[in-house]
Amino acid sequence: MALPDVESPAAMEQHEPDPVVEPGGPDGPRRSVGDLLWYGFLAVVLTASVVLRFVAVSPLWLDEAQSTAIARLPLTGADPTMFEALRQDGSPPLYYLLLHGWVGVFGDGQGAVRALSGVLSLIGIPFLYLLARRVAGVRVARVVVVFYAASPFALRYATEARMYALVVLLTALLGLALERTLRRPGWWPAAGIAVCSGLLALTHYWCFFLLITLILWLAYLEVRGRSVPRRNARIGLVSILAGAVVFLPWLSSFLYQRQHTGTPWGVPASFSAIVHAYAEWAGGPTTAGRLALVLIAALLTFAMFGSGAGQVRVLLDFRGHQPGLTLVGLATATLLVAVGVGRLVHNAYADRYTATAFVPYIIAVGCGTLCLVDRWLFRGVVGAVALVSLVIGITNAGQDRTQAGDVAAVLAQYAQPGDTVLACPDQLGPAVARLAPPGVRLYGVPTLTDPSRVNWVDYADRNNNADGYAVADRALQLTGSHTLWLLAGYDYRTYESLCPEVNYLLSKKRPHAQQLLLANADVYEHEALTAYYPK
Repeated sequence: MALPDVESPAAMEQHEPDPVVEPGGPDGPRRSVGDLLWYGFLAVVLTASVVLRFVAVSPLWLDEAQSTAIARLPLTGADPTMFEALRQDGSPPLYYLLLHGWVGVFGDGQGAVRALSGVLSLIGIPFLYLLARRVAGVRVARVVVVFYAASPFALRYATEARMYALVVLLTALLGLALERTLRRPGWWPAAGIAVCSGLLALTHYWCFFLLITLILWLAYLEVRGRSVPRRNARIGLVSILAGAVVFLPWLSSFLYQRQHTGTPWGVPASFSAIVHAYAEWAGGPTTAGRLALVLIAALLTFAMFGSGAGQVRVLLDFRGHQPGLTLVGLATATLLVAVGVGRLVHNAYADRYTATAFVPYIIAVGCGTLCLVDRWLFRGVVGAVALVSLVIGITNAGQDRTQAGDVAAVLAQYAQPGDTVLACPDQLGPAVARLAPPGVRLYGVPTLTDPSRVNWVDYADRNNNADGYAVADRALQLTGSHTLWLLAGYDYRTYESLCPEVNYLLSKKRPHAQQLLLANADVYEHEALTAYYPK
């Protein structure tokens, strides 16, 4: 995909409409009541967005519990170390190293481990502001801060003990170094590109797709660029490639993971996932999310093609405008590369992975407000996007992401010391293992080992070759005269026949059973809990 050239700041100023002049300032008129209400509204939005980054109520779900369990392991010494666990998990190490240090200071409680992502998300705000200001001016930078602060996507992953807030932060830093190199290259910006590129690769493997996209774009600028000196583009390209030096110490682990782990829990996405990603960034499949998508789709259109043509009119010029075309092009091309490569190598797609393309998207949305000349039209659109986004964020903060808390409550009420909980699949184990009452023994299917961490090495082969009847029989032997609890989910890949086999034999050997928790399909990680009582 050929992306358009980046225009110089001077060129952008030639077609940028006059910014909305906000009241106030040393020589400006006194602020009206409407102005004070507007600034008060923005203060409420920004304050609420900060609070929402630290108040998610749901227990940790699989990925968060797994991340925390890995981060708690020692860095050196007898196995398992954190690095050995990461080889089994299939993830790169940077976020886990940060979480390891964070847990050492603040503990591994639910709020504590999630707070790291909240802090990283807030640290990213000034860097996003600086990047947006350099690319599109002060007015856009201020809008981007509001949109990012209230973004449902940014809020969601600021409240998860995962690496996606770190991905956004590092992408913003890479953008700053790259913008400086294209404008006025030097040793420090080039080194910043290399370091940030390597750190992104060490944070999440989907960041490779962003780096590939940037390499292709810079190669295009080096060959065909007009507004960017070819030498500058070449320096940027070489600097990204130099980031391999930062990644090199992890290369052997990456190659092992590529051969033995992967994503057996999901399937590759179709190219419709590119449109789906924009919907998820806007707010997801809810009514409010679709309303936000309509507003944001209009702003993205304005960013690429719009110019102010009067107080309340926008002129669409389909020759396109910068930097909107480049920003939307970078975000879309990153998704296109990710989906295309994923289909080739059979890697699964998840909405959270698209954090790698989020930064150019959110700046492009801010650029869409440049053609809103009328002050109150501008404020109305910005306020509507911020308000709807914040409502979605509040809803997300209060939603359960797993039924692990309900499972733990049932076990605390009815289970006895010595009872056995069998997690089928073992992916249900990490979240429940954190909350289960003491004295209850937990085993994962099919290995019947501690399920506080999932071992993804050759996962599909192991599950497909397992004998569900043998697993259930062995679990009954381990349980003895105690109650055996089956924690089950029946819609997990590689467990399509294994869990039904386990359940069937348990029901035959222990017909006195009671299902005490039903799976709630409205919860992302849902599961049923059945007690099989001894005779």
